[in-house]
Amino acid sequence: MSGAKETPRQKMIGMMYLVYTALLAMNVSADILDAFANVSDGQQRTNGSITRKINNQYDMFQEQFVMDSVKTHLYWEKALEIRAKTDTLVNFIEKEILIPMALQVEKKTEDELLNTIDDKLDPKDPDYERDKYKYVKFRNRLDMNARRVFVSLKVSNFGNKDNYDAPYDLMINKGKGTELKNRIDDYRNWLLETMESAGVKDYASRVSLMTDKRRDGTPIVFKNANGEQIPWEEKNFAHIVFAAQVAIINQFVGDIQTAEFDAVAALMGSIGAGDYKFNSLEAKCFPKSDYITQGQDFEAEVFIAALDTEREFDVQYGMGIEDFDNYKGTPVRVNSEKGIVKLKIPGRNVGEQKVAGVIEMKNPETGAVEYHPFHTSYMVAPPSATIAPTKMMVMYSGLENPVAVSAPGYKPSEIKVDVTGGTVVRYDKATGEYMIKTNADVKEVHVKATATKDGKSVLLRDEPFRVKPLPKPEATVGGISDGKLTKGKMYSAGKVVAEMKDFDFGDYAYEIVSYDVFTVINKERKTIGTVRGAEFNSETSKYISNAVKGQEFNFTSIMAKGPDGKTRPLAPIRIVIE
Repeated sequence: MSGAKETPRQKMIGMMYLVYTALLAMNVSADILDAFANVSDGQQRTNGSITRKINNQYDMFQEQFVMDSVKTHLYWEKALEIRAKTDTLVNFIEKEILIPMALQVEKKTEDELLNTIDDKLDPKDPDYERDKYKYVKFRNRLDMNARRVFVSLKVSNFGNKDNYDAPYDLMINKGKGTELKNRIDDYRNWLLETMESAGVKDYASRVSLMTDKRRDGTPIVFKNANGEQIPWEEKNFAHIVFAAQVAIINQFVGDIQTAEFDAVAALMGSIGAGDYKFNSLEAKCFPKSDYITQGQDFEAEVFIAALDTEREFDVQYGMGIEDFDNYKGTPVRVNSEKGIVKLKIPGRNVGEQKVAGVIEMKNPETGAVEYHPFHTSYMVAPPSATIAPTKMMVMYSGLENPVAVSAPGYKPSEIKVDVTGGTVVRYDKATGEYMIKTNADVKEVHVKATATKDGKSVLLRDEPFRVKPLPKPEATVGGISDGKLTKGKMYSAGKVVAEMKDFDFGDYAYEIVSYDVFTVINKERKTIGTVRGAEFNSETSKYISNAVKGQEFNFTSIMAKGPDGKTRPLAPIRIVIE
């Protein structure tokens, strides 16, 4: 990659990398490589299916343009721009990544790659003409001068399909991976701008093509097997065999064409979206919610389904009925505003509430008043809330206790939580999840939930919780605190563990700080000494590996640090080799 003189250390690292790569290559079995080849073939067939769907979509779009160019010209022009932009990106992947990588792996010229005949095939086979070219399927379809090129590689016929170096050199060393990432990001941003300019709103939520950022712009963190953070390019292209790399690259092609198909379909769906198509009149009542709590208002919108904002009408309704024709009381009359009547009924009585009425509208041709009936129902409930710990029905002193707070009819952001005997240390207003820490030396904590909506404050619930001290754990080795273990099981256990039995907070655990070890050989005590941390030290492991049947090991002065930050002594462990 550069002409700079390497230090002896750099030369050593380079040599180790070559050895490591060779070992990796030897460990990739033929079955795994064949599986990658099958996956790649399947992805290529899927991409072919998507291509046919896209072509059909463009054909139908063009037919609509021919029938009504005035209405469709804007959307058709945007569709053609999308096709051209997608052609450029797909051709870059096929011509500048897939073919060069295949040439470098197989050490062939482009003519040899595309025209080498597979001498293992029988010329009498019905599919011989289709499959006779060794490296490329459907050779008769491959046109390097086509508007959009598709290279369908026969990965199973590659002699070096387990090659790591060529993909790494092309995608990492020569920067094609970074160029691909930038082109995908640019394509996605351009696609969103194009759809926005065509009047398609909020299209970002419908497009994937994410590389190293999520839809909201936050970064995606990639890590290798050692837990180290790595870039997108290394995640997708570093140290990956050619057979798998072809499958990954074809997946990108499929994702790009799927985004193209969805965008063109959305443009077709936008044709005539602003037209009014009235063919019937039907009364509709749409409540904002059919469940409210006492003190809240029931709100609904009543309108004709074929909405006309220029037409005025009135609504009459009554309570406690399902059929307005049989209503004997005095109805409530409400006038429309811009084609909508908004109902607002106080929620005074608890239980199911029924509403029925009629929409009165003049027929534009006859001038006669027409009546369109409607009815709906909703539930009024007394104020209530659900306050439930997500782990168990107690809280532990010294820990952050998770609690979920919700209430029917209220959003989590509308609920306020106060704690007596503790503190809310953090919370998520979007989900209603709270982390509560109790005060020192309290026996009970009260969690109170109140809600404010439309300027009204309501007490929903005041829930008490018992506070318990953190349970003391039991020290074990291989799951045993006093008993027998085989030498192999004790050696493989490798450490002392602090187990908290009957403790439902799986996210919390004790950490072993230190312990002393001694063993008894022929009734003579052999002191190993103090071990720091949970893991056996080398001397302890050595004694265990040389142990004989009946030999006793004792772990004493065990100290463990709890999730509350306090260090506690634990009972000793006695293990006898069986």
